[in-house]
Amino acid sequence: MASQSDRARDALLDAAEELFARNGIGAVSNRRIVEHAGAANHSAVAYHFGGRDGLLRALVGRHHEEMSRRRRELMEQLGDSPNIHELVSARLRPLFELLDSLPKPSWRAQFMSQVTAVPSAVEVAKEVVGDANLPDDLRFINGAVDGIPESGLRGRAYLLGSMVIGVCADQEAKMNEDVNKGSWEQVGRFLIDAAAGMLGAPVTDPDGAVRYPNVPLL
Repeated sequence: MASQSDRARDALLDAAEELFARNGIGAVSNRRIVEHAGAANHSAVAYHFGGRDGLLRALVGRHHEEMSRRRRELMEQLGDSPNIHELVSARLRPLFELLDSLPKPSWRAQFMSQVTAVPSAVEVAKEVVGDANLPDDLRFINGAVDGIPESGLRGRAYLLGSMVIGVCADQEAKMNEDVNKGSWEQVGRFLIDAAAGMLGAPVTDPDGAVRYPNVPLL
């Protein structure tokens, strides 16, 4: 059974995730988070997380361990010569499974979309989950994508991360408003197909890849 301190901590995480998702990370004060969580101690963020950055780190890393474990499980289930679609599916399926499991309304995808819009928050996310697109993602598709230089894969990995986060944030918002009848399974299948196609598309200019910064995935 969770302790009172654990429950208070979770309430702060829930409150911060919702407020950041709705308003943006820079527009929400610690005091507002505490009040939204129903806490009486206005220094609760400092007490439980050591401050603003600690709260953000805890939020970014909230589901990281379970998603990493699920990805390893799916990768282990692949055969000796998986194709690009199977590899992308093993990478992304845990995300859609997570989003489907969250209580409704949910704010996770919208929160991560707000993270990608704030450079300092992106750096905090990298500290927590690493460069989720690289280098590991390049390693897991090595051998599955022929004739695509590393620079091209790097650019496509960035676009992939931005695409997935953006679409999921939009889908989550519509689900919260009950204006979208789709499911996370349907969204996941669509995005996995699109991502596999993007990574494996022909290269017309090997030297023309645009260099993008890394954006951690959810």
